[in-house]
Amino acid sequence: MRRRVALHLSVLIVGAAVVRVGVVPAEVCPAVTAADVSDSIDATLGWLIGGMADDGTYTYGYHREQDRVNTSYNNARHGGVTMSLYQTFAISGDRAVLAAADRGLAHSLASIVEHDDWMAWQPGRDIEVGANGLLLAALALRRAATGDPVHDQLMQAMGRFLMMQQQSDGSVFASWDGSDQQPRPVFGPFATGEAAWALALLDREFPGEGFGEAASRTVDYMGNDRNLTEGYLTSLPDHWAAYTVSDLDSDLLTDDRVAYARRLAGYFGIRLRFEAQRRGTGLNLWLRWYPGPPAGVGTAGEGIGALHRLSLREPRLADLTAQIEERLVCTAGFMVQRQVSPEEASVAAEPALQAGAWFYRGYTQMDGQQHVLSALLAALPVLQAMEEDR
Repeated sequence: MRRRVALHLSVLIVGAAVVRVGVVPAEVCPAVTAADVSDSIDATLGWLIGGMADDGTYTYGYHREQDRVNTSYNNARHGGVTMSLYQTFAISGDRAVLAAADRGLAHSLASIVEHDDWMAWQPGRDIEVGANGLLLAALALRRAATGDPVHDQLMQAMGRFLMMQQQSDGSVFASWDGSDQQPRPVFGPFATGEAAWALALLDREFPGEGFGEAASRTVDYMGNDRNLTEGYLTSLPDHWAAYTVSDLDSDLLTDDRVAYARRLAGYFGIRLRFEAQRRGTGLNLWLRWYPGPPAGVGTAGEGIGALHRLSLREPRLADLTAQIEERLVCTAGFMVQRQVSPEEASVAAEPALQAGAWFYRGYTQMDGQQHVLSALLAALPVLQAMEEDR
């Protein structure tokens, strides 16, 4: 009898070990402080701002094994980085960050076009909705942080462009055809959410002009119809959708929209929990692959960070606050740990292109820095509050 019990216990212990190591690896959440996150944010800003060119563009990407700068460029990512700099200024009040963001903004404003009653950023033949959405979000964040009304007319005209691209079901066409002078009936994976968030932010600055209602229609589309309409097999964990629902006016937060926010929190939570299980070595490499691309990890972090802010003001989501804070702190811990330190960069061929960056298999890109920066900005007040309570 004792042998049978011992055998069963051995099987259970070995089975539990196999499940823990081979099926569900343990999470690793390195200890992290608010000071650590602040230092990481400063290092990220050093990479982004230090790599700016005279024309206000940012370093796009860098291959460290080849010591080669990627000379490509992407307008939506330019708008996104500029937006994240204004996010940073809103928290830090650092005028040097504001000056850098304004240089990035000036690059975009040089290519603004006017058409009928709307205006848009058009650096090429067509007008990209995603790039315009992020540029408009940057302008709205700038206005909220500075109180400067200098771009008010432009902001409202850009909002009218985005609303023109919106269809009756709340979907948003991703581009304006510069040849045919009309919306092109195509969708983009992120342009819809980028446009919706810009409209939600615009409603905060200019309430009563219909921007919030337009954003709400697109939230309903993203939460209910987008997967079927656009052919996605699984729900798209859209961080821009999280920003949008978080920044909607409280009067627009219907039960259905709050339920969508809850689903988004679940998607991001699973993604970040999975990421915390990644080591990138040994058996774990086969089970969980390498630590994820910084942009992918960062979008999950900033998405759940936006929902954290919503949970603090929305009683229907208050039960999620503690779980979200746990995810934010864990994510901050492993991303601070993964960032290239000044000491590590000092022995590299181009220290300025490595220090403060996150690499995925030897490559780093501007949007990787942008999204992780936004995630760390979301985690910082959580850590500060925790440390004040101790």
